[in-house]
Amino acid sequence: MKKKKILILGVSSFAGFSFYQYIKNKNFKIYGTYNRKKNIGKFTADNIILKKANFEANQINLLKWIKKIQPQYIIDFASICMVNESWKYPSKYFLINFYSKIKLLKFLSDQKFLKKFIYISSPEVFGDTKKKLEEKLFEFKPSTPYASSKLSLENYLSNLNTKKKFIISRFSNFYGPYQPNYRLIPKTILSILANEKITIHGNGLSKRNYIFVDDFCEGILKILKTKKNNDIYHFSGDDFYTVKEIVDKICKIMNVKFNDFVIFVKDRKGKDKIYNLKSFKTRKLLKWKTETNLDMGLKKIINFIEKNKKMINKRPAKFKISN
Repeated sequence: MKKKKILILGVSSFAGFSFYQYIKNKNFKIYGTYNRKKNIGKFTADNIILKKANFEANQINLLKWIKKIQPQYIIDFASICMVNESWKYPSKYFLINFYSKIKLLKFLSDQKFLKKFIYISSPEVFGDTKKKLEEKLFEFKPSTPYASSKLSLENYLSNLNTKKKFIISRFSNFYGPYQPNYRLIPKTILSILANEKITIHGNGLSKRNYIFVDDFCEGILKILKTKKNNDIYHFSGDDFYTVKEIVDKICKIMNVKFNDFVIFVKDRKGKDKIYNLKSFKTRKLLKWKTETNLDMGLKKIINFIEKNKKMINKRPAKFKISN
């Protein structure tokens, strides 16, 4: 059987590289674009065809390359996703997450070879609300420049989606191996291993839902395979945890006391209290469910970090906007 072609935009990101790892032994011919080579080269990437693609620059070569390889499926992970920093660099976020993709998406809307374009979005587009965030809820109130930039692209995709090949997928917080060191879960684990204090913004009571990266990747794969095409999908688990509870869980697994390692600092601007993301319709349509609960997932990450601490400690401890 001829392998179907799949293009991963932003393959060097945590999500992009995790998805590549998840599908690399399946029946796909894999292509990927990257801006910086974060994970590429540090881990095995032996059957992926790479193209450097700075989305801020002239896209003529990128568009020619895509037309040449003609991928049936494209997954878009190419975004800046650190929320708090979007207040410092709003123009950069809109440039990368929205404006830089307009020409690419208009080009793809006219290409017959493309069957599905899956955009990885966020429940942050809804803002801080107690409402159940179901797939067909269209009440948006983004509270950060990051969320606004993501919603802007969602709206543009909806404008183009006359042939139902542009798909918006919103995910709860996903975590796993290779996640950047400055994210909550790896940062907490690394701090404990280094016997350093962990900072929690505000009172640590904002609630989030977490899904393990394998469940995240399986959700995307099911979108690719389904013949019943929807234009919006939601992926979430059943339980919600405060930031404080996540840190406390990690402390207990690693046999340290929460109060010995935690410092509370000023809260982040525009932080939403909860994203009550619901995925009932998606679960039913795709026959998708979470397989790894939070306790299992945290133990996997702790084990991974402990085994690979030397390599992981070489990675950036703080988020930095690239030039």
